[in-house]
Amino acid sequence: MTRTTPAWQLLLAFALSLSTLCVLIGWLQNVHIISSNGMYKSIQAEPWIASPSTARLDPSNYLFFPLYGISARLLDMLGILRGVPWKQFAYLNAFWASLGTVVVYAFAHRLSGSAIVAALASVFHLGCGFVLLLSVISEDIMPGYVLVQASMALAGLWFDRPTWRRIALVGVLFTLGWLIEWRLMFPTLPALVLALLVAPEPMRRRLGHVLVLVASILATSGIVQLSWEGHNGAIGLHDILWTGKGVATGWAGVSWDKAWMMLSGVGNYLLLVGGFVDPRSAREALAPLSFSVLLQAAIFLASVILLWPRRHEPRLRAVAIVFVGTLGAGQVLNFYSQPQDPQMQLNVMAWLTVAWTLLLAALLPSRRGVAITLAILSFAPFAWNVAALAKWRGDDTRWLAATAALEKRFPPDSSVFLYFGYEPITTWKYALWSRTWDWDNKVAIPPAPSAEPKFKWIAVNAGAIRHPGWTGPEHAAALKRDIDLALDRGYRVVVSDMWSWPPDVLAAYLGTVAASDRSDAIYRMLHDDYRATEAFRDPIAGAYYELQRR
Repeated sequence: MTRTTPAWQLLLAFALSLSTLCVLIGWLQNVHIISSNGMYKSIQAEPWIASPSTARLDPSNYLFFPLYGISARLLDMLGILRGVPWKQFAYLNAFWASLGTVVVYAFAHRLSGSAIVAALASVFHLGCGFVLLLSVISEDIMPGYVLVQASMALAGLWFDRPTWRRIALVGVLFTLGWLIEWRLMFPTLPALVLALLVAPEPMRRRLGHVLVLVASILATSGIVQLSWEGHNGAIGLHDILWTGKGVATGWAGVSWDKAWMMLSGVGNYLLLVGGFVDPRSAREALAPLSFSVLLQAAIFLASVILLWPRRHEPRLRAVAIVFVGTLGAGQVLNFYSQPQDPQMQLNVMAWLTVAWTLLLAALLPSRRGVAITLAILSFAPFAWNVAALAKWRGDDTRWLAATAALEKRFPPDSSVFLYFGYEPITTWKYALWSRTWDWDNKVAIPPAPSAEPKFKWIAVNAGAIRHPGWTGPEHAAALKRDIDLALDRGYRVVVSDMWSWPPDVLAAYLGTVAASDRSDAIYRMLHDDYRATEAFRDPIAGAYYELQRR
């Protein structure tokens, strides 16, 4: 149970993981599967690639942009995808995900003393739906997740017999992780504290250990804060600890729609089966999502049953508190924010690999048939999820072609686009045409034609995200003002296939930002005040309609 993992095994785990992920990225040719947020992050990192000394720090990703910007700068120097950071970020994620594979292997080996258990647990973890997805696209969560994952693994192994050095190391790793992505702090911090409070030691010593953890977190944050003092965008320690990201927006809030999105997030964590974005699509994918959740519940129950006789072992208890505690706190927070988002589920669902590891350790000494079955089941998520990702293969090239086709059909100097806001092509236009956000009643534009900005657009979801207190009529009136402004200035207003959505689909998409109750007012405004004629159709971008007043 305490055997040191041979270094060559860790290096082999890293090499196999990295080579597999790099081959998969090259084969998929799409680093924006399900989410295109990584494109925006790569654009935000461009100043760090060009001139790190003057680039601006981001409060909620305090260390992410320095880390990935300088890493992409190094790839440029090596001639690897030079000048294409949105592709470089995917390969950087594969690198960090492979370090995560090493963490899982070492953790499983330490728990079980078996290289076979460690190997199968590593394959299972890498093959989980959201883990594999975020390892091959350009999202920004992976380095922070791996550091927090490492801190959780060490806490599970060490907090049965904590020392101040061990606690401090866990605190440092944990803090560096959430300084890369601020939201990673909240699910795991309560679990770490609880694990120290139930350690088999006198209460006074336990409280002292909690103080050591807090001190290590504050000291690490303070050192980072002082290191960046005077840099562009640097903030104080209080602002580092609380950035408030997403709190006063439409992403926050509690509604019944979040229950369906929670099903989507938890179900797709293990098996990518669909229903990724909105509550309506989650309802349509109820059967496969439920099947995935039931598989996870079965793994959980089986591990509890098999390990119940060992429930008093301090190490097993520490492992359970750290990982199940993160699950509990994390899902409460996710229900308030974006439970369907792969990033929000990644560290929260780390318990699943731990439960599978413990099952493997308990069952693998059994007969050969059981061992073969467990090995097949360990590889099954990877096989399933590679097949699921394959349906998006090559879409980056297709979106580039669609963007060019739209530019040819609707000259940007005389066109304003009306989108819901989630359409992938908005990301490509933002990246390739002009770095301009949607209007949101804050833009004064010259009469058409006008070359600047090239990308002129209105987003329906902007009013829900930035103005969570609006009513439906207020939201509809704001959209109408922007549409009428474009028409009055002589622009063509071109609307995406959102125009053809029935009211329930519009309500479902608005439900992702706690605004489904606004859908009736917005739908009536659009279809009562305007008429639309189909003017363009693309195989991947869908239909586009030209909007005119009735």
